[in-house]
Amino acid sequence: MNQPGSIAEKKFKINTLGSFCVVVNGEDVTSALSKSAKVWDLFKYLITFRDELILPEKIISSLWPDADYTDPKRTLRALIFRLRRALKLGEKSGSNCIIVSSHGCYKFATKDCCELDVVEFENAFHKAYEHRSRDEEEKAVELFKKLIYLYKGEYLSQTYGYDWLIPARNYYRRMFLQSVCEVSEMLRERKQYEEILSICELALKHEMYEEQIHFYYMEALAGTGRLKQARSHYEHIERLFEKELGVKPSTSLERLYRMLFGEVTKSGLDISYIKEGLREEALPCGPVFCDKEFFKTLRMLEKRRAERYGPMNFLGLLTITNPDRSLPDRATLDKGRKLLKQLLLSNLRKGDVVTQWNEAQFLLSLPSLNVKQAEVALKRMQKKFAALENNPGLVVYYDIKETLPSE
Repeated sequence: MNQPGSIAEKKFKINTLGSFCVVVNGEDVTSALSKSAKVWDLFKYLITFRDELILPEKIISSLWPDADYTDPKRTLRALIFRLRRALKLGEKSGSNCIIVSSHGCYKFATKDCCELDVVEFENAFHKAYEHRSRDEEEKAVELFKKLIYLYKGEYLSQTYGYDWLIPARNYYRRMFLQSVCEVSEMLRERKQYEEILSICELALKHEMYEEQIHFYYMEALAGTGRLKQARSHYEHIERLFEKELGVKPSTSLERLYRMLFGEVTKSGLDISYIKEGLREEALPCGPVFCDKEFFKTLRMLEKRRAERYGPMNFLGLLTITNPDRSLPDRATLDKGRKLLKQLLLSNLRKGDVVTQWNEAQFLLSLPSLNVKQAEVALKRMQKKFAALENNPGLVVYYDIKETLPSE
């Protein structure tokens, strides 16, 4: 026989991306929860740190740091009671309740009875990259699109003033932007411009000032023959950026405009714009992949920087071979090289630089690491490559060298 508040009796649907919404057994209880600001914020906090047992003192200090409670445990116990009642869980938590107390701590426990949008969002993100690493692009595209449609706005968009909320909000935003870029690149290779337009139009509702999305959008407009609309869109964002941010569109958008229309924009004539264009452009996500000549130039600059400031950079080498260190046949090597490149682009940090040095080797420039951290990064790539399901029996060996002025 089921106990009151057990998961067999309740079905929860919780949306956190955009407006916060809680539905229990088909009934929207959001308004009931929001009547008490403290109960409301407590639930958001527990969801943010879901499946993590948290001490009452930490919860109180994170949510209400200026409050002076003589008995924080008792205060929190009362709030938990009110939260469970609002969620129709009954007075006792039970072993199957989504609000769990254990050893004096509390947590929100993700259960099969609970449909939480950020869990679905994260799962889609990681599965999309898994499929892409196995060259299952159709499945990857569908999963990227799924999570893009799940994103209704920034995490807990109507909640402000809490430091603990910022990392989670940035985490989901980064996933969203990275997915928009990834799926746009995949669709771009297939010239599926209409799909790119749909994705970018949705993304721009949430991220109007992300230039990379505007780039894909304008390029897709041109790809479908809508040059007049592409020109109009550029002029719109040029005015918007100037008015709202006090900046002009990046040089990459300027170059796209010139390529499409063979014209220099008004902003392109300004010396201030040229000065801005000389700065390094912000990349949307992941490392920089460049050709060998650019990489050589970068290495020369790193050596000169090392002369003035000391070593601040490591050179990493990844080599694809058979387990006996012999060179694989061309077809196998081609597959391994493609897998490793995708792995590097998906897992390295923004600011790292990668080039394909030859048919079996990649060089990496890893800034601001010590040798131990550099080794950990390369060893992680080695293990991830070995664990790929579609790895054709190849291995990756790595080597590291510090950038010194005397090289």
